[in-house]
Amino acid sequence: MTLYSIFEKPQAKAAKDRAPVAIGERFSWFAMLLTPLYALINGLWLLLIFWIALVMGLVYASRVIGSDAAIGLYAVVVVFLGFEAPAFRRDWLLFRGYQWRGDVISSAEDLAQRDYLSHRK
Repeated sequence: MTLYSIFEKPQAKAAKDRAPVAIGERFSWFAMLLTPLYALINGLWLLLIFWIALVMGLVYASRVIGSDAAIGLYAVVVVFLGFEAPAFRRDWLLFRGYQWRGDVISSAEDLAQRDYLSHRK
């Protein structure tokens, strides 16, 4: 079971048939292994820019610190990104005007949305 944070657009800005967004509070393998693709799919442009700067910086720094140390630093950063991926998505939704509506414990994202909609007042 996973804890899902539920976000909705305010009624004035949202379409009537728009479903709430559920973000699982768990490690994201996709964000860790394919960070630029994860950033593009989720619209996280600052994360993409950070990743590009990180790779360029580590390529440059590998001349001084060695390639093994650069690979080790990259591994530490991408593991951190895997843990923080849900927080990046939450912050992006809040920036776009979504409002946090609560948390739901569920086994899947669609079930979390369904549970939220069935208990909404």
